[in-house]
Amino acid sequence: MEIAIQDLQYICEMFYKVHGIPVFYLNQFGEIEHEFSGRNLRDNPYYNQIKKQISVYTYQESQHDFPIFFSNSKLNFFFINLKNTNSFWGTIILGPTLVSEVTDEDVSKIFVSFKGKLHKRKLIEYYQSIPIIDSEHFLTISLLVYYLVYQKKLDQSMVIQNNKALALDIIETENPELELSKGRRNFIFHSNLSYEQILLDYVRNGRIDKLQDIFDYSIIGEAELGLLSKRNRLRSEKNLMITGIALVCRAAIEGGLNDETAFTLSDFYIQRIEELGTLKTILKLTEEAIKDFTNRVNQIKTEKYSPTITTCHHYIYDHLYEEITLDQLAEVCHLSPNYLSSLFKKEVGIPISEYMQRQRVEEAKKLLLLTNYSISDIGTWLNFHDQSYFIKTFKKYTSLTPRQFRNAHFSDHQSSET
Repeated sequence: MEIAIQDLQYICEMFYKVHGIPVFYLNQFGEIEHEFSGRNLRDNPYYNQIKKQISVYTYQESQHDFPIFFSNSKLNFFFINLKNTNSFWGTIILGPTLVSEVTDEDVSKIFVSFKGKLHKRKLIEYYQSIPIIDSEHFLTISLLVYYLVYQKKLDQSMVIQNNKALALDIIETENPELELSKGRRNFIFHSNLSYEQILLDYVRNGRIDKLQDIFDYSIIGEAELGLLSKRNRLRSEKNLMITGIALVCRAAIEGGLNDETAFTLSDFYIQRIEELGTLKTILKLTEEAIKDFTNRVNQIKTEKYSPTITTCHHYIYDHLYEEITLDQLAEVCHLSPNYLSSLFKKEVGIPISEYMQRQRVEEAKKLLLLTNYSISDIGTWLNFHDQSYFIKTFKKYTSLTPRQFRNAHFSDHQSSET
């Protein structure tokens, strides 16, 4: 890095005076050493909350040598990490800015998303105090800041492409559906859920339609992003997101999701979070996890089966790799076999035996798509009596043999990559 550390305050101040964009210099511990912003912004409570949160978007572990952009609640920022071969000096952050004026409809949506817990007048004043800078201008400013710091010219298209790549930088080495299959096949079950009182209403009620508003405006609200590891903000953010997924998991169970499914999904997403190296990817994966849990709850709510039939479904789902009899299900549901059989067909519309076949075929489809296990092994694991019976049953519900199904997917995958 070419610039002297004592010149950073001057650079930050000049950029604020010229462009009217709030500018921060954060030291290597994420503490704000210099801030330049207008009084109207500084006095607004929502701006103060953002100041406490933005430091988690930067951290020493970042290896990216270009301005990195992030957005939240329609607000735009970029940061540049300050480092040389021997040390990390901190970060310059510019923002928030807006691309265009926030409409009354936008403010109302934020207000509704947080169930009226925000101060609407202060919220409107906050957005009115934020400078409006179009995307191309904001990008040009980022290139100039980078040049002043490193005396290095960056190609505009390269910065755009690298930021797009960051947004997609989610580890995809495994799939949650495969993890669920592995858990059931290996008979790995967790301890019973000890219910906790939490307020994740949208997850618990399967309100997938409300989630995006929360994601869009998540940086505004009464809760603050804590700092669980002061000298390692990446570790802190991982800890917070892991805690969040644990709470979402329990809310989903309260909403009716099978606890084994919920815990296995929780393990899957927590393991993926541990493998990530940037805040963008951590937040993106956390959003995907919340959507996944909520979608599953929503599906259960939509089906609207009785508790008895839901119990039956859960048992079948957890024991797909075992032999399941009507007597076993009747015992679990505390009903006679004949009555359970009649009730199941009345609510679901098909006999229990057909439902189990369909679920095993669905499980087989996942294994065929996500693994290289042999077709004969998959059939055996899922309790089909022999290979011909497995092929016949699979074709009955998919119109393809297992081999045709796997090959068709492989061909589609190959064509999508070319």
